Amino acid sequence: MDEPRCRSFGRGAAARRLASGETLLIAAVLFLACFAAGFTPVAADGPWRRPLVKLSGPVELLHPNQWWVDGLPLRIDPATAPAAATVRGAEAVVVASVDDGGLLAARSVALRPDAGELGSTVEFRCVIDELEPKYWIVCNRIILVTERTVVEGRPEVGYLATVKAVRLSRDSLLARSIKVSYPDAYAEVEFEGPIQGLGAESWTVNDITVLISPVTEIRGTPQVGQTSQVKGVLQPSGAVLALVIVVKGAGSGSQVDLEGLVESIASDQWVVGGVTVAIGPQTFIDESRAPAEVGAKAQVRALRLQSGSLLALRIRLLRPD
Repeated sequence: MDEPRCRSFGRGAAARRLASGETLLIAAVLFLACFAAGFTPVAADGPWRRPLVKLSGPVELLHPNQWWVDGLPLRIDPATAPAAATVRGAEAVVVASVDDGGLLAARSVALRPDAGELGSTVEFRCVIDELEPKYWIVCNRIILVTERTVVEGRPEVGYLATVKAVRLSRDSLLARSIKVSYPDAYAEVEFEGPIQGLGAESWTVNDITVLISPVTEIRGTPQVGQTSQVKGVLQPSGAVLALVIVVKGAGSGSQVDLEGLVESIASDQWVVGGVTVAIGPQTFIDESRAPAEVGAKAQVRALRLQSGSLLALRIRLLRPD
């Protein structure tokens, strides 16, 4: 957490404590804990409500009503907490509030499973669209990157990335290894995503133009909304000339990008620019440029579900212009 955000949280926490008659000492302890734990405020709906904070780290100690996460005590409701056998040693992302005694009380807990317990292995090769410290975007897919991810080569936007990852959920991948290479002319690429458009000469798959030629082999019956795996040759225009397309069945919907000011923040949904987006366990909230707070500018990449609602995949916070 950067120093300006920590200072901001300290001032906000101190103001709330003094306004409610509690001591300055508690505010100072919370301010110092901000530096130690790296958590940031998620929402504060009014001057008299306690702010929500988000922290992450390994679960170190377990007691019936209390966990220690990254060195901090956390009050847990045993009725809603995950089973202890699945928790010990796991990485936890916690949304919590501060109770009357100055302790953190968990509102929600999401666990990142051990690598051996993750979903199916995914391997693909495509162009790097964006690079961030905690995630990359490769062919419009968000790839989570951690200190355990083995990266070979010097990553640059526009270079090719061969990604070996495990699936955390239908639309979230955790990279185990990434091999970066300079994009040769007409390099072979491979990716998958929802079919968003079908034409005689081209399709749109995961926002990528896929060119169809007489030699393109199509396996399965394509329909808009289905997931397809594409293997082809990258063209100078950025389109992909398909060699083989495998239609894999019903997809999870199309991706939607939107931008606007954050109007409200809750644990299960945000409102950005008048649009409600649901927040799931794998939603990545990028606070590297600005804290998550009402009034901040947000760029949202979301998935439109069959119900028509939007599930946020990534929310990038920016300071208002």
